[in-house]
Amino acid sequence: AWTLIDEEVLAGTKEGCEKSGDFLQIGDWRLAPTCETCSSSHLSISSQATGMTSQIFLNVGTDLPGGKGYNGFENLTGGQGLYSTQPIIFGDRAVQIRDWRIRQVRFDLLSVTNENGNVSRIYRSDGTMRGNVKEWGGYVIEDLGEPTCAYLTSSFLQLGDWRFGEIDGHLSVTHKSGQTAMIYRDDGTIHPGPRHGGYNAWSLVDDEVLAGTKEGCDVGAPAAAAPSVSPPPMSTNGMRHA
Repeated sequence: AWTLIDEEVLAGTKEGCEKSGDFLQIGDWRLAPTCETCSSSHLSISSQATGMTSQIFLNVGTDLPGGKGYNGFENLTGGQGLYSTQPIIFGDRAVQIRDWRIRQVRFDLLSVTNENGNVSRIYRSDGTMRGNVKEWGGYVIEDLGEPTCAYLTSSFLQLGDWRFGEIDGHLSVTHKSGQTAMIYRDDGTIHPGPRHGGYNAWSLVDDEVLAGTKEGCDVGAPAAAAPSVSPPPMSTNGMRHA
């Protein structure tokens, strides 16, 4: 019932109820829009345990380093949070968080895209990443599609052949082949791949589905087709490696 839109009050009062934002929670981590008053849309990856934000994606196709600001766990009744209660929407190996879409656009590529078409991150199955290559955006095919192999458990989010998973307090982005493209640490730093072995989100137990569906996870590539040419390398300026 919490997926329903919070409409007009016919009787009683909402006073004392904490306002909810558009967010997706994976263990102690949140992927959430932040900064209602900013000129550009922000999507933050934040830790509850430390109050640190490891990554902020911007709708101009770039990203900012983490820190203490723009944390998705901030009290959404004020400050930098968002006040909407729009539900999270699952699609074909995809999830939509307000005006942001995380989608497997090909078996080996997962992109983080704003609805304006700018791509802030492309994770690759070889453990590397790319930047704003619009041909690989999650809105190239506008339709989100029927929910297919897109689901959330208490410890990970799975979208097709990709998982965002909480391991030892950190959040890993791992392809089914075993390569981890990024580790978001709870100290607010980021540690890009490629990494094979440690912090593999596919080592997590596939437990109860909290939202979305496992249906279609045994089927091949997603319906969202993309160009056959791989995107160019992304600059790693400003990235902090382990």
